[in-house]
Amino acid sequence: MKESDKKFVENWERIKTQGKGKYITKHGVGFGVIVFALNTVLTYWGNWGQMSNADFFVQLFISIVVGGGIYGAFSWFLNDFIYRKKLKEG
Repeated sequence: MKESDKKFVENWERIKTQGKGKYITKHGVGFGVIVFALNTVLTYWGNWGQMSNADFFVQLFISIVVGGGIYGAFSWFLNDFIYRKKLKEG
């Protein structure tokens, strides 16, 4: 196993001990905030007065909960797949 693979395996084992929920929350919220910020800037650039509080909170909720949750779960399962594959390869 290459040194980079060993590092990935060790890091993923450490992350897995913290749990799936914490991982998805941590990475999903981070991703969701980035998506929300980009979406808000691209949608309302130059038209900030058109954004209502309801728009703001609906977009925030969708970006963080839906987008972030999907991203966090996907990256967890992808990393776990890679981890198991690297362990098999030895």
